[in-house]
Amino acid sequence: MTNRSILLIGKPGSSKTVYLAQFYLRLQKRKSKLALADVVKNITVLSPALEALANGQTPEPTNTEANKKFLLPVKKREERFDLLCPEYGGEQVNTIIRTRSLDKEWLDAVKNCDNWLMFIRLNGVSKAKDLSDLTVSEQTSSHSIDHEHPEYEVSDQVSFIELLQILLFHRQHNYHDSQKKIRLTIALTCWDELETKDIPVEHLKKHMPLFTEFVESNWSSAMWSVFGLAALECSLKELKDQEGFQINGPESYGFIINPDGTDSKDITELISEAV
Repeated sequence: MTNRSILLIGKPGSSKTVYLAQFYLRLQKRKSKLALADVVKNITVLSPALEALANGQTPEPTNTEANKKFLLPVKKREERFDLLCPEYGGEQVNTIIRTRSLDKEWLDAVKNCDNWLMFIRLNGVSKAKDLSDLTVSEQTSSHSIDHEHPEYEVSDQVSFIELLQILLFHRQHNYHDSQKKIRLTIALTCWDELETKDIPVEHLKKHMPLFTEFVESNWSSAMWSVFGLAALECSLKELKDQEGFQINGPESYGFIINPDGTDSKDITELISEAV
């Protein structure tokens, strides 16, 4: 049995935990063409999310101090795919961007995984303030604040570009050639909250044009794709939705939007397409 891994990449609050919990439930209930390949040794990291979903509640964001490696062994027919999080909480992604360095767990994962799945929550992406949009008084105020707190900050869009640059550096990527070995899949999470009829890549271009241009410039068109992902399908604020999760089971909810704009209720297809 061949053994390959998919590197899961997501900042804190990217909805990675919600998807993994729903993905695990689908496999556990045998509502997927994929199956668990082995016992999940550290399932406790998903336990709070699984319990919340069973009660019809939105899982709390993963504690960013949850500095634990997580591996979910999956198989399709006789091919094994390990879904790998070098650090489950996601805080180390911010650390990588800030320090431009990888620890051993991340370095091993980046070098050994040819499939990268990146979770981006667009409605949580901040934008850097453009000085050309500020009035004189606002610029003066901003200048004063900068002197009081001179810490350098970048927009989330730029930080995602820097993150990919760092990861590609450790794969010795040649910027003169398009990437043809690493498959990059981008999941735009909480898609149901975006209220758009765009296909995923077009919506990404609208909100993160520089990031999209960077990916287009460095990946062969056949080696990257963008999906919309609604792991819950609803916000679970309404009583009827909460009761639906309790009665029908969380695994009955969620959908993905494929790159061509078609939809599917099988959210596990995202993993099949990420390989």
